[in-house]
Amino acid sequence: MAAFTLGGMGGVGWLLIARVQGRDAFAILLGPWQWGVQAVVGIGAGLIIAWIGWWIIARPDMIEVRIRYAGLVRELMPDRSLQLAVSLCAGIGEELLFRGAVQYWLGIPLTAVLFVALHGYLPLRNSPLFRYGLFLTIAMLGIGWAADHCGLLLAMTAHAVIDAVLIRRLVAESVDFKNGAPRNP
Repeated sequence: MAAFTLGGMGGVGWLLIARVQGRDAFAILLGPWQWGVQAVVGIGAGLIIAWIGWWIIARPDMIEVRIRYAGLVRELMPDRSLQLAVSLCAGIGEELLFRGAVQYWLGIPLTAVLFVALHGYLPLRNSPLFRYGLFLTIAMLGIGWAADHCGLLLAMTAHAVIDAVLIRRLVAESVDFKNGAPRNP
């Protein structure tokens, strides 16, 4: 899964940027901001988005969503090294494809909605999950803007941090569910 996200999605994104769009993929990755600044700001933004996201996920009306995703994540990514690998690969691969390539054609708003919808977070029949999806759409608007104005490395870093924090929290939550009691938020 991680290898496909990094190699497949990231590779397609890189090829679309460099070959189809004729843009300098390295210039897009590095952007106008220094890479160290992008990394620090990306970590900070990722932590803030993950914290707000967990605050939403931990709400009582999200219990069914938490149980479903916590169990799924625990089964697919039981150990921390795999969780980190998946987070890094998703941050790099998905951002290369979506913010690097797709956003060039569709723009920031449509790419943000498409990204969140493809992840399954905008179901019209599940109000709590849909509200979480709206939050993620707003977050992806910010990440899309950052990719365009600061550099794709910032978006990749923020995405990887968001995934790492939320996956870790869901796995910790799943242990409590497995023992028969949801953890207090």
